[in-house]
Amino acid sequence: MLMTRFLHPDQIGEVNDAAIVAMSCSWITIWGFGQYAVVKGRGDDAAEVTWHATVAYLVLGTISIGLGALFAGRLAPLLDAPHAVTYIPWMALAVWIKRLSAMPERVLTRQMKFRASGMALAFGEITYTASALTLAALGWGGMSIVAANIVQSCVVVVILVKAAGIKSWATPTKLKWSRFKDMLRFGVPLGVQGVAHNAARYWDNLTVSHFFGPGSAGAYNMAYNLADIPAIQVGEQIALVLMPSMAELPRERRGQALERASAMLSLIIFPLAVGLGLVAYPLIGLILPANEWQEVAPLLTVLACLSVFRPITWTLSAYMEAESKTGRLMFLEVAKVFLIVGGMALLSPYGLRISACAVGIAFALSAIAGVVLVVREGPSAAKLLIGFLQPLAACGCMGGAIWAVHTALAQQAYGVQLPAMIIVGGLVYVAAALVLCRATARELLSLTKRALSRRQS
Repeated sequence: MLMTRFLHPDQIGEVNDAAIVAMSCSWITIWGFGQYAVVKGRGDDAAEVTWHATVAYLVLGTISIGLGALFAGRLAPLLDAPHAVTYIPWMALAVWIKRLSAMPERVLTRQMKFRASGMALAFGEITYTASALTLAALGWGGMSIVAANIVQSCVVVVILVKAAGIKSWATPTKLKWSRFKDMLRFGVPLGVQGVAHNAARYWDNLTVSHFFGPGSAGAYNMAYNLADIPAIQVGEQIALVLMPSMAELPRERRGQALERASAMLSLIIFPLAVGLGLVAYPLIGLILPANEWQEVAPLLTVLACLSVFRPITWTLSAYMEAESKTGRLMFLEVAKVFLIVGGMALLSPYGLRISACAVGIAFALSAIAGVVLVVREGPSAAKLLIGFLQPLAACGCMGGAIWAVHTALAQQAYGVQLPAMIIVGGLVYVAAALVLCRATARELLSLTKRALSRRQS
């Protein structure tokens, strides 16, 4: 947000296009190696599985990212962002450095050690912010973001490698083609699903750039990143724990775990996502410059629905991976990409705001399809639906309270409106959740108390 004081939406849009192109080159060679190491890398096979996954990550990543740095710049004119070609090789370097952290992080995940991952995320973000702002203030322009990404990748790699140790993921064993074939059988569907998942999250930016130009892409990217905060900074960290936890559970208990996890994630994420959309106009009016960046507010209101559908999507993914139903995940994610890109292209004649609605529609349909696929095998459709609708009803109460505050303070400055809307909305949601989601809320409070007690002891 502070970068908007130094950079125009066109500059951020072009750097963002370069970053997505570089990341896409990496995604196409991530074929479920990390998940394979978590699920299959146990017991006597741990060292062999981990080394094969490490080799696959590094060799294939070097090839795909290197080729991307050399040739992907030819795509920039198609995105209506010709200056992006300057940034692509450097963004490719940042992506390659960060790829070195993949296996150390998976080893820690397999061991159910998540503190280092959280520290890497936190310190990486802090370092990125400090570097980008300093360089932007010094006049580096778009290159300030590129350099900050390289610094961030280095910080993440150092923290995760130090926490995991080098021997845990880089101890050579004899390479076996049979092991690689088993990895591919397990991982190719996950690889396609992973590319599609990331494409669903990022290629809409490229679509916006193509149809509306890099300036609109910069504003859209800002709105998307803000809308994604509840999902990525809160929910995704919880989801990181779900997959290895599901894999550890006996099969007959996984359905119940899916129901409980979906309900609790919805209880946590929904008010953050819905509330962010409800306060979008005073929030953006207060924190962003009064110029082209104000277009972020209506886009944020539209895109806030993203995080509403993320909890069920994450829990379904963890469940299907633990059940080795990776083909279904692949189908869901590929369908989502087509819905997003195709929907945005179809709605583009009606303007950027209407076109952005395709993102929420695609995520909603994907979540519904995922529930249909899993309820035939154990999880209760009714319990999943209740766990989803109860927090949504509490958000309805919160929305009514926020609207009332906004109406009463319509003539006041944004600095008065915003905190009042947040405080009243938060209090109303908590009260409504304790009534409408009583069982889930009590279980969440109980789990929180037990976690705090363990940490103190």
